[in-house]
Amino acid sequence: MKRFADRLREARVAAGMTQEQLGFALGVTKSSVSAWENDRETPSFKLLPQLRAILRRSLDELVCGGPLTPLGVRDESAVYGDPALKARNREEQALLLRYRALPAKRRTALLEILRPSDD
Repeated sequence: MKRFADRLREARVAAGMTQEQLGFALGVTKSSVSAWENDRETPSFKLLPQLRAILRRSLDELVCGGPLTPLGVRDESAVYGDPALKARNREEQALLLRYRALPAKRRTALLEILRPSDD
């Protein structure tokens, strides 16, 4: 059976993220993510919900093992939607990760700022 460190690495790679990107999304350093993936440390309990959301994996899959499928969904298109809406480059991916890390009120405010004017 695979270790948490291995499952975490596999989920991160499947999400198309670097250690640095995952660390940024979680508010930790690349070194922390590396330590988790090399089984030198484990993430704090409070980071697990964020890991679940960012990697789109259930905590059962990450912590206990099992198949690494997107959060209870068999059809990948149901999770990722329209391919035209995927990040096209690292800059877009970084923006998306930063957006997802914002609290709900700030995301709403940002979307309001970006909404086209009715002029």
